[in-house]
Amino acid sequence: MQRRTFLTLAAGLSGSALLPDQADAGAAEMAFARVTTPNEFDAAVARARGQHKPILVYVTAGWCPVCASVDRQVFGNPVIMIRLYPIALIRADVTMVSDGNRALMQRLQVAGPPTMFFMGPKGGGEIPRTRLTGSVNANLFLDTLNLAGF
Repeated sequence: MQRRTFLTLAAGLSGSALLPDQADAGAAEMAFARVTTPNEFDAAVARARGQHKPILVYVTAGWCPVCASVDRQVFGNPVIMIRLYPIALIRADVTMVSDGNRALMQRLQVAGPPTMFFMGPKGGGEIPRTRLTGSVNANLFLDTLNLAGF
């Protein structure tokens, strides 16, 4: 309950008070590594693990209206932007249908966008109970971020 109260309070504050010059930038300004194939995904995961960072994998598409809503409501939220700063962000872009995209979605066991989940910094796959699919709001995302331990 306190976490949601803080989020509500922070959302009411001016974004510049929380993140100067970045509060309105949203997901477009966040440092997502864009991948479209399993090989690109593996390389992005290896880079993150080399830096000992936990990982957020976000499967999205330019044609997906729910993804656009998640981008605004979740990744455009100043509190979430702060919380994600130490986490490696991987954006699996499935906008264009290709063999590489299909292979990546199959490997990640994703039916379609939007889907997101967390991976630990030391190896292994997806952290249990961190997979979110469909419409996600800031509070649900923060609860999942806390569940992941980050």
